[in-house]
Amino acid sequence: MCCVTAKRPFIYRCIILQTSWDLFLILPSRILLKPRKQSEKISHSSLKSFNGYFYVRLGKQDVFFSSFTDYNSHPQTGVVAAVVAAAAWFAQAWLGTTQGIVYKNDPVYDFIVVGAGTAGSVVAARLSETPHHRVLLLEAGGEEPWLSSIPLAAPLLQGSRYDWKYMTTPQKKSSEALVGKRSAWPRGRVLGGSGSINYNIHMHGSPQDFQAWEQQYGATGWGFAEMKKYANKAECLRLRPKLFKQEECTMEAVPLQQKGCSGGSNGTSKEGQGHVRQPQDAVQCYDPPIRTQTASSILTSTFLAAGKELGLPVGNLNDEIDYGVMAARTTVFKGHRWSSFTGYLKPSLGRPNLHVMLHTQVTKVVWDGKRAVGVEFVQWDNARLNGTVYARGEVILSGGAINTPLLLTHSGVGPKHVLKKLQIPEVSPLSGVGSNLQDHLNLPLYVSLEKPVSLNLAKLRTVSNLWNYFFNSGKGDLGQPAIEGVGVMPGEGKQQEVAAILFNMGAVDKHLYSEVANMKLEYFEKMFPGMDNQSQEGFIFLVTCLHPQSTGHLQVVSSDPRQPPVIDPGYLSHPADLPCMRHAFKFGMRLLRTKAFQSLGAAAHLPRYKECVEAVGGAAGPGPGEDARARYKEYVNCIVRIGAITGYHPLGTARLGQPDDPKAVVDLELRVIGTERLRVVDASVMPTQISGTPNSAIIVIAEKASDLIKASWSNSTHLASQRLCSSSPDCEQKLLAKLDSSSGCVHPSLLLLVFFLVLHSINICV
Repeated sequence: MCCVTAKRPFIYRCIILQTSWDLFLILPSRILLKPRKQSEKISHSSLKSFNGYFYVRLGKQDVFFSSFTDYNSHPQTGVVAAVVAAAAWFAQAWLGTTQGIVYKNDPVYDFIVVGAGTAGSVVAARLSETPHHRVLLLEAGGEEPWLSSIPLAAPLLQGSRYDWKYMTTPQKKSSEALVGKRSAWPRGRVLGGSGSINYNIHMHGSPQDFQAWEQQYGATGWGFAEMKKYANKAECLRLRPKLFKQEECTMEAVPLQQKGCSGGSNGTSKEGQGHVRQPQDAVQCYDPPIRTQTASSILTSTFLAAGKELGLPVGNLNDEIDYGVMAARTTVFKGHRWSSFTGYLKPSLGRPNLHVMLHTQVTKVVWDGKRAVGVEFVQWDNARLNGTVYARGEVILSGGAINTPLLLTHSGVGPKHVLKKLQIPEVSPLSGVGSNLQDHLNLPLYVSLEKPVSLNLAKLRTVSNLWNYFFNSGKGDLGQPAIEGVGVMPGEGKQQEVAAILFNMGAVDKHLYSEVANMKLEYFEKMFPGMDNQSQEGFIFLVTCLHPQSTGHLQVVSSDPRQPPVIDPGYLSHPADLPCMRHAFKFGMRLLRTKAFQSLGAAAHLPRYKECVEAVGGAAGPGPGEDARARYKEYVNCIVRIGAITGYHPLGTARLGQPDDPKAVVDLELRVIGTERLRVVDASVMPTQISGTPNSAIIVIAEKASDLIKASWSNSTHLASQRLCSSSPDCEQKLLAKLDSSSGCVHPSLLLLVFFLVLHSINICV
């Protein structure tokens, strides 16, 4: 038996058997034995904490159990959690199918997609819908752990081996509460990419976002009408005009003459922009690629009522209104995460024309002149396990806003001075590669509540919650994504739009969350007081400027493609961003002062940072006197500079534009300028931030890109007749002969022996 390519390769079965044996060895000592003292739990290096639970990493999985203090009083909780976690682990490891996942690729495909994240999963699935398209999808990470399906587990996956663990450079004008003023930028290194470790918010963006793309960047064909068409396709919506007069545009009674569907008067989004939402009736298809759920808790109702008090329309920011408040829509279905991997790629894995390779990091695009003909890769982060694969059609880069410009630069497409410094052969010198880096900056505002209506650690770790989630179709608090409401408000004067997101969590594990954010613990405690009380009722408002003017850059500094670039988001470097963040802060505070929130006993706890308190004369907020407004302004500026954190939304580092645009990297069909048969499809092509979270907008971009690629290769005969290169009559034969001579085949028994030795030489619990 040689070069196994079965549904579940034999060697994978052997790894599972070995890890299963270790599981039985570890369970008694790590789970069933309880320490006598609270401090003893910290001494176990393999034990980690998440929202009041402890977990131990077993091979590729994380096994959960209750905290030891809770175990002392309720020992059945720990046993139930351990048994459930072990059963889930065995089910995925032994019974899970991996059709289409191979450990050895064919020499040539029609299309090579780099990165199985939010965009790559869509592109690979859509291209392989055409039977004669042979598609290879390369992913640097591995399969999703079962833990990723739990919406509330997102912080646990960040900083793990499912994360690229990027860090920014020290910031000059922000991030003072962070260790070294450096922000942690989690990016998914797993099937599904960042969509497998994010907070699941589902937003497509407003019409003004895409109108700006067309007007400011010449992105014809990327306007709202086109993007909405693909958004409907992603949600499997068939639209038809309504046959009756629409008198209201919201889920609540807000007459059009008072507030238009777009948040402005007479149904326009902004004066002079002239956008009008068209009334239409949506019909849901049976099996949409994107599945969502709408929040419906007491906090959600309170949030919507608060928006109404402020005169804002209530509706769906994806379909009905441009500004206002909505019950949060999240990519969660029946209590489980629904990423683009789940909705697009996973159902496609059984197709014979789609191969997926895991733990395979692409390091360089292979060229024939200016034409992309393949890629070089490294497996398992080992430079000796390298290879090359070729494409007759195109290479599509979907590595994300960080990895795509990194790969482009190492492939000879990037700023001229960087290519020269690193002695990388120049293919297309594009100064825009790595520039225009943008991210949302979120200011967290902690709000305590008197009424018991929020989530907290004490509620999450009850036996009933565990039972409801694991044995009752994902029900209970563990199946909630914790995002309850999203509000978008137009700016004042020339200011940009602002947003407030309600994150339902009264108490969190301060050690876990501060570590994920790279925040100093003393600053975290001032920002979120009362975190030691696991029964604390409350929530967090994340307020943000939706269209920050500050831009940063990333730059390749090493000739090793596996080394991370220098990432500088340049937070608050533009003078317009602080006033915009103050407006966002004001929006959040206005919502909290409404009768709706006051009925729950809501009280904002503004952080008393020493630097900010001293700046306003010793008071955490405005004081008496004529300069109260100026002091309050300075106080808000201060807490923004110190406590604002990343919104986890990097984009723009290979933006689209006209070919004659000096800062554009891809044209309007996402083809890399100055090259042939190379496209970029991910967040890096977005010129600006959207009015919301970009994950769902990236799916829409990938849907449109897939159609563009299909249209370019609609003739199957033409694609099959493509030669890999044209530099010489026999260059293709030489390339393939080189592959044949370098490819080896290791007998599975030898691989089995190697893996057994490796697994026994390391501590797989770490």
